[in-house]
Amino acid sequence: MTSRRLFFACALAAGCGDAGSPSSGGTDSTGSVAEIDGTMVDLVKPQAWVQLGADADPLRDHRPASVECPLGVGWLVEVTGFEVNTGGCNYGAFTQPSLREIVPGAQISLNLYHFDLVAAEPATAHAVIMAGDHVLLEREVEIPGKAMVHDVDLVADFALAAGEPVVFHLHDHGQNTWTLASIQVEVEDP
Repeated sequence: MTSRRLFFACALAAGCGDAGSPSSGGTDSTGSVAEIDGTMVDLVKPQAWVQLGADADPLRDHRPASVECPLGVGWLVEVTGFEVNTGGCNYGAFTQPSLREIVPGAQISLNLYHFDLVAAEPATAHAVIMAGDHVLLEREVEIPGKAMVHDVDLVADFALAAGEPVVFHLHDHGQNTWTLASIQVEVEDP
């Protein structure tokens, strides 16, 4: 099953990414992609995500009255990244401390993808990735919907110390699979 997912993720990346969408960032005023002068390193580890309690959730207004999202059913670590299955997770709010600092002007790249989205009735999925108080990605995706890769490249206009929280927020209606494959940040070469 995992190798099949990897195949689909690679196929999706070739045909349906949205790195050029206006909300993806990563371009200067001429429309050119910002040049990377350093090395890209992981900002987070797939196996380090933990669930956020309601008091610590920066998007607590989105939380349902009862959150059901058990480890192994609603979320787990796969070879391809951190996976959330909304059939077993009615609301996902996860966090971990950043492994690296983010400096203004650093390139940030992230990859989030999902397979075809289905639900009993039309709905909207909501995905957000934050570093500290800074939104790196926010997507509202109509359900039903086709599989999609959300590749985002942006240039940081903020600073964030290593150890500050990174948050992954997800809720949708239906039995759908989302995978946060990576979040990387540019660091200067030694």
